[in-house]
Amino acid sequence: MENYLNENFGEVKPKNSSEEALQRWRKLCSIVKNRKRRFRFTANLSKRFEARAIKRSNQEKFRIAVLVSQAALQFIHGITYTVPEEVKAAGFQICADELGSIVEGHNVKKLKVHGGVEGIAEKLSTSITSGISTSEDLLNQRKEIYGINKFTESQVRGFWVFVWEALQDTTLMILAVCAFVSLIVGITTEGWPKGAHDGLGIVASIFLVVFVTATSDYKQSLQFKDLDREKKKITMQVIRNGYRQKISMYDLLPGDIVHLAVGDQVPADGLFVSGFSMLIDESSLSGESEPVNVNAENPFLLSGTKVRDGSCKMLVTT
Repeated sequence: MENYLNENFGEVKPKNSSEEALQRWRKLCSIVKNRKRRFRFTANLSKRFEARAIKRSNQEKFRIAVLVSQAALQFIHGITYTVPEEVKAAGFQICADELGSIVEGHNVKKLKVHGGVEGIAEKLSTSITSGISTSEDLLNQRKEIYGINKFTESQVRGFWVFVWEALQDTTLMILAVCAFVSLIVGITTEGWPKGAHDGLGIVASIFLVVFVTATSDYKQSLQFKDLDREKKKITMQVIRNGYRQKISMYDLLPGDIVHLAVGDQVPADGLFVSGFSMLIDESSLSGESEPVNVNAENPFLLSGTKVRDGSCKMLVTT
């Protein structure tokens, strides 16, 4: 009935009586003959009350669901992060594990929780403009808490390892069997020492080949080790005590402000501070050939990647 009135008498404004007034009016008309038929085209107040109750119930459920999800997100993204005592005692407000989870996980929400790049810099006791202090005590303290920017190098394999590898050659194994058979047959037929000459000659040849091969491989491994060490001697432009200076990438510490330009290798994990047109080649990590645009919205820089275009200042985190 309400739809019919709206379609045919839309210009007539309803009185908009309250539901309580309509209910009182119907109670007063309870003596009307065939009351059910009389009010069949009027609004069904019981259904209205039921619909309103369902609506209120759904709104309350939705509100509770939103509150629960917000609480879960706060827990997941580490809003309840507590600083370890040793970190706090050293004058810092964030630990290495938390920094790693932010940068390696590209966790923007957790970064915002800590106050963004400026907040991270403050918790690392550094300045975006002047960098960290060069005081020896403070640098050592920073090294103790966060470590150094260097992986533990694998030990150089010893000479006898290469000797053992040379002995695994199939040809030499066959020659060794032949030498053994020659010794047995020669000594049996001609006696000692005349019958052992051929077998001992083969054995001497085997040892000569093994030691020459092992010596060559060992020297080559040492040369590759030195070459790799020289290749990794990369110097970076950093700001310390407000002055720009060059230091080895192995001397970088969390809190350092590093300048990056086209062709540079990102020396450590860090956060974009300022710059322009930064394109990072992450193919060495992800295998993707498409460069990644790094800016204030996506400030994460990973160690080992290369700057394809642009320049920036980076805050070292791990």
